[in-house]
Amino acid sequence: MFSSTHGVGISGSNARLVSVQVHRTKGARIHTSGMSWTALKHSLARIYAALESCGWPRPTGAITLHIGPEMQHTSVAHLDLPIAISLLCSMGIIPSKRCRHALFAGELALDGSISLAPQAHPLNTPSILQQKLTIYTPHLSDVLWANQPTRSAVNFQSNHLSDLVSNLRGQRRLPIFQAKNAWNQRLRMQHPETSEFESIRLSSQQRLALVVAAAGNHHTLIIGSPGTGKSMMARCIHELLPPLDESEANQLRRWSISRGESMALSEVPPFRVPHSQTSTAGLLGTWNKHGVVAGEGSLANGGVLALDEFPEFNRNCIESLRSPMERQIIQIGRMQGTVDLPFQALIVATANPCPCGYFQDRQRKCSCSPSSINRYLRRITGPISSRFQIHLETNLNDMARVGDAVSDLSWFSSLRSARAAVSRVRELIKMSSSIELNWTEESTRALRQYVQLHHCSDRKVQSIRSIAQTHALLDKLKNAEPSGKMKIHIDDVAFACQLQIFDRTNWWKNGQSSTWRTFPDDEPDAL
Repeated sequence: MFSSTHGVGISGSNARLVSVQVHRTKGARIHTSGMSWTALKHSLARIYAALESCGWPRPTGAITLHIGPEMQHTSVAHLDLPIAISLLCSMGIIPSKRCRHALFAGELALDGSISLAPQAHPLNTPSILQQKLTIYTPHLSDVLWANQPTRSAVNFQSNHLSDLVSNLRGQRRLPIFQAKNAWNQRLRMQHPETSEFESIRLSSQQRLALVVAAAGNHHTLIIGSPGTGKSMMARCIHELLPPLDESEANQLRRWSISRGESMALSEVPPFRVPHSQTSTAGLLGTWNKHGVVAGEGSLANGGVLALDEFPEFNRNCIESLRSPMERQIIQIGRMQGTVDLPFQALIVATANPCPCGYFQDRQRKCSCSPSSINRYLRRITGPISSRFQIHLETNLNDMARVGDAVSDLSWFSSLRSARAAVSRVRELIKMSSSIELNWTEESTRALRQYVQLHHCSDRKVQSIRSIAQTHALLDKLKNAEPSGKMKIHIDDVAFACQLQIFDRTNWWKNGQSSTWRTFPDDEPDAL
């Protein structure tokens, strides 16, 4: 006897409508098509136990199961319910006509209760609506409709297999699930009463550099002694980022499901701080028997990926960031195929100048040997440092001169005004086709002289130009709205060039020298 219904096929982070077909005849064999026998074996064990718990016998005879269209199913627990319904239809317990135009999604427990599998993904509503399917899901089915605020498909709610079968046989009614717009219940971004951006002790140039990094989505490398606010500066950049839209938040939620995490729907940009012992697979993602597993880089899309103690990361982990930082895509290749994961996070890497951290400090003497400093600094290779568009150097001496907190009332000292400026500049950068940026002759000459002096690569020239453009847009927002024609002046180029200190040959040469920054003894009467 032949029976068919519909289910949800999941491959990695993608979900699609599939057909579940069962053919039962005389014999004692089980054939499968469209899914592995190992996955079907575990699924049938749960289904047989649930059927016996509900008082129905196991199906007998030769059974052929087909899941189509065939795809690389990485999780089949959510197919327990449609397979069980198809088997019951083939046994004559449920009328086949009630299941041909229905969709079932859920995992069966041994006692017959139905739950939503942890790997459940939002469904593609247009394909379901086109076929006019009746949907049967457990009470947690709001996850399946996370991306669909409105829909016309009827979704019946059932938490037990016996209740569902009674409804399909016309003996019982099931409640209809009313889908809600999950985006309306999202975690909203709020303005904190105490902001780290407003309370951190920074110079005006460093504070402006944080705003430029957030506005232009420029990767930032911060090197300085312990206690100079490097990690706090990364959190300040996160505070300046604009909120996520619905599509970005749902994408993060789908990728978190692939890792087995439960991420709440939120418009707050993510802030991921992986440990320095994180592997390359944990940072960039991998591909296991269950499909694609997103890494910390993909889970930080739209937010900040803070790599604290950057030189302590594995060498392969550091070097693997080259292509993702430049292309904004993580490409994972396996024998089964190749998949591209998004990598649109703002990387903020922090590092000490030496293993002990006091190589640049006047108050404390560095205890590291020249060879250990050399090995430590060489972990940040030239190709990696050149991919960080903004370089910042901090020390305790600068913090002492700045003061306890922000004292001026400039436009980039308030979190609210700085966040508004960042959002506005990001919109202008997206609409760059409508804004004409002209370089003055003086700024072009200054950029050419800097490139010739420091032998900059094409990548570094592009970084300087993009930072100068972001600085020019922020500068114009102080007084008035940017017009259709804007000019990049020498001040914008000078600001961009000041943020490239780690790409200068003399900085690394001095940094690896044992006689660099050897300060004379302080006067006896000095404080």
